[in-house]
Amino acid sequence: MQAAMLAGGVFLSASALAGQFRIFYGLYGTIFRFRDCVVPNPLTTPCFYGAIAFLVAFVWAAFLIGSPRLASEMWLRRLLVFGVVFAFSVFGYELVEYYRLFGFGGPSISCTPGAHPLATQCFYGALIFTAASGIATIIIRSMRREGGYCAISL
Repeated sequence: MQAAMLAGGVFLSASALAGQFRIFYGLYGTIFRFRDCVVPNPLTTPCFYGAIAFLVAFVWAAFLIGSPRLASEMWLRRLLVFGVVFAFSVFGYELVEYYRLFGFGGPSISCTPGAHPLATQCFYGALIFTAASGIATIIIRSMRREGGYCAISL
């Protein structure tokens, strides 16, 4: 279940990035322009880094399907908790930016500028990271009770 959830995160982030790359490439004819851009380069947005985190976590969880190990599951959970903190930090910044609570004045870091933060991929990614880290916690607790073996099948 954990790997399937993370696969959904990979799909969500990849579909968001594909649209961003298409728009950026259509405007500038390259993906390697980083200065003087009206639309932010997708390689510099939090979406890109979230997509990498989803991909790494998915591959890691997929390798754990056959033979879960307590230490490896604990490190995966740490990565997922980092993903939660990262995604909700970006979401918080998007909230502040959307409601203009502070005058940052810098470029938007949102993958979908102007959209309500609850309708952004970052919010949905944060929810997926949160759910996956919750599942990792359940797996770890089950493994500790069973002496290092996973007694549940999600």
